Amino acid sequence: MAKLDEIAELLTEEINGFEKSIGRLEKVHEDFKNLPLRPDTSQLNALLKEYGNNQNNNIQEQQRLMERILHKVERSVLLPSWVIKLTWVLSVTVLLVLGFSIYQVSRISKKEQSAYLKGQDDAIEHYGTFFEESPEAKELYQKWLEERGNK
Repeated sequence: MAKLDEIAELLTEEINGFEKSIGRLEKVHEDFKNLPLRPDTSQLNALLKEYGNNQNNNIQEQQRLMERILHKVERSVLLPSWVIKLTWVLSVTVLLVLGFSIYQVSRISKKEQSAYLKGQDDAIEHYGTFFEESPEAKELYQKWLEERGNK
């Protein structure tokens, strides 16, 4: 029985200690209730406000860009691929004709020169044949040359 008394005495001491601890906790709890502690959220509010402003600016910028894109799309003209191909073919054809024309114009002086030489050769050959067929005309021509040469 002595052991039971001893255990009961220990339990009583523990219960008294527990009650004292509860009393202290209640006192601390009351002190915390009366403590004018308010969390400072001003920095958090400022950060959230700045983030909100940035988001609004980003949304406005995106809306402005979208409006510009839509405006450009509305103004754009959709052409079929065959029109684009035809335009390229016509452009290449015009460039080829223009280049050939420039080439032909640059060769005009050479053609004139060769035509002049051919005409000169033909005239000399024609007069040579004429003088061979009519020796009298040849004599008259030589006399004329001699008279002209003396003057």
